[in-house]
Amino acid sequence: MAGADFLLYEFPCNEKIRTYLRLEVLFHRYDWFCNQESPVAHQSAISALFDLLDATARSDLRNELIQALERQRQRLVTAGPGFEARLEEIEKVTALVASCVGKTGQSVRANQWLQLIRTRQSIVGGTCEFDLPQLHRWLNISPGERRAELVCYGETLDPIRQATLLLLTILREHPKAESLVAEKGIYQYSTRDFPNCALARISLPIDCPYIPEVSANKYMIWIRFSKPDEEHKLHPVRHTDIPFNLELCTLC
Repeated sequence: MAGADFLLYEFPCNEKIRTYLRLEVLFHRYDWFCNQESPVAHQSAISALFDLLDATARSDLRNELIQALERQRQRLVTAGPGFEARLEEIEKVTALVASCVGKTGQSVRANQWLQLIRTRQSIVGGTCEFDLPQLHRWLNISPGERRAELVCYGETLDPIRQATLLLLTILREHPKAESLVAEKGIYQYSTRDFPNCALARISLPIDCPYIPEVSANKYMIWIRFSKPDEEHKLHPVRHTDIPFNLELCTLC
């Protein structure tokens, strides 16, 4: 359950989903900065682009995404009619990822101007106008010109974006949902009847002061609640029963 009255926490149960969730956050952050008009936001978009380049640098990421999409395609083919639109979407995205030559975003990685900015960013305050006058000039052209250039940079990573977001959409579509109570702030959930759980989603009322933490293996999910103090340091809940909503998702 998620909505205006609830705060949703998502916890990956394996490393692949952890990577997909991180990419989703980074793409959303990059898009938000790009859509602003402030030079400060557009410089932050460049920093977010560098984060995306690092997050997509793994040489096996593309093959991993193709294999995950192919498993979903086979699952829907086996399931029978009624999934034509989703099958078409999967096949389109798979072809897009497969058509990439070399490492995704390679043209951006090889851009000398961007690499100069990245090098200077490693120095505190190293992108001041006297250090990078070309960046200073770029930040003072029209917002539309800057945005168009940023969009072009982001498009080089679009196959990874589309594949990641499609897999996360499929993952979240049909969760196993339950309303539960963590006695004294702890809940242990056996996944014996729900193997290959990939994502745990916990919803709490927006005014709930407690924060969940999750650890998982293929047999069990442990949920522990803590309460932050005024300095945001977490303290385990030991004497309070906490109702919460749990959704378990799988890509199988």
